[in-house]
Amino acid sequence: MERILDLIYEAAGQQDLWPAVLTAIADLTGSEGGVLFGQSVTAEQVYFDFNGRLNQQCSQVYQERHMQNAWSEAMEDKPIGQVVLSDEVVPLRELEKSVFYDEVLRPQGIGHNAMIALAAKDDFRVAFNICRSRRRGEFDAAGRKHIEMLAPHLRRSVTLGFRLTGYHALRRAAFDVLDQLADGVVVMGPKAHVVFANQTACSLEAEGTLKLKPAMATWSAPHSKRLANLVRSTLAGGAGGTMSVPAVDGTRLLTIVVVGLRSEEVAMLGGAFIRNAACAAFVIDPSQRGTASSQQLTDAYGLTRAEARVAVAASSGGTTSEAAVMLGLSANTVKTHLRRVFAKTDTRGQAELAALLATIGVVRSPGEVS
Repeated sequence: MERILDLIYEAAGQQDLWPAVLTAIADLTGSEGGVLFGQSVTAEQVYFDFNGRLNQQCSQVYQERHMQNAWSEAMEDKPIGQVVLSDEVVPLRELEKSVFYDEVLRPQGIGHNAMIALAAKDDFRVAFNICRSRRRGEFDAAGRKHIEMLAPHLRRSVTLGFRLTGYHALRRAAFDVLDQLADGVVVMGPKAHVVFANQTACSLEAEGTLKLKPAMATWSAPHSKRLANLVRSTLAGGAGGTMSVPAVDGTRLLTIVVVGLRSEEVAMLGGAFIRNAACAAFVIDPSQRGTASSQQLTDAYGLTRAEARVAVAASSGGTTSEAAVMLGLSANTVKTHLRRVFAKTDTRGQAELAALLATIGVVRSPGEVS
């Protein structure tokens, strides 16, 4: 029992341990195996499925055709955490008349089940099942007692696992958001060493414009010296500052803004495992900054696809007539769409619209490459 409890709580952080948990509980109770899954019956979708020694092909048949069955229907009104023995809610002789029994249970020789709803929200439920063969018969008092003792621990582990999964997702999201920025982001520690650089900054390093190891610098010695002084002053409590540096190929001028980080920003970065953050540099590269995509405008302001296309075309700096030619529309149609765009985005004219789209363009659309 102690070994099983250890496994249950370890599975909260290592989900690949759940099959071992299920197998151990099956052995403890003289059962064939077990399954832990999260599903929505309404959506007919199983979101995760951990199998402990049960037939995987039968599990697939369950997911394809038998999510609605006598056992699942009997569990719909049962409280979270309550152990329910299948023979108490569906007699075996009745179960044997079902196609569910013929296609999912009979091939495995299963006739009895101990079931627990471990978590539920709206139509989503996490279900735990330990299955016994017809030959071994119903769960005895000892088997039921073991499962009742384990039930609260299973619930805690599943709940903790959801929180950890959400936490890891948030960590990934923090990195993803930084990587979607069209501007370079470089976070430095108290000794000016680089502790994080996003995708845009790394691409500038790859082309030779920036250097990121061990400290941030540029390809130009004079500009590197100025940047180092700016970082040093910021780390000493200064207000930060701005400088420019030409790209290594001389095609464009980049702007570097260095800022100190407040305690709440340091804590937020620490939550994303960016440790020892003290200041940050934002590298604005005009070649990376684009305008907002049509999809971003549709999502943000409820523009139709046609309105979004007109908004992007009109923000490029051309005239209404030029936008009409570009899109293959009449000038009057473009003007009609623009009036709706100005109303929906609360902008007054093409200049304000262009500024708005440039601001949104700081974040790349999903799938956009640098």
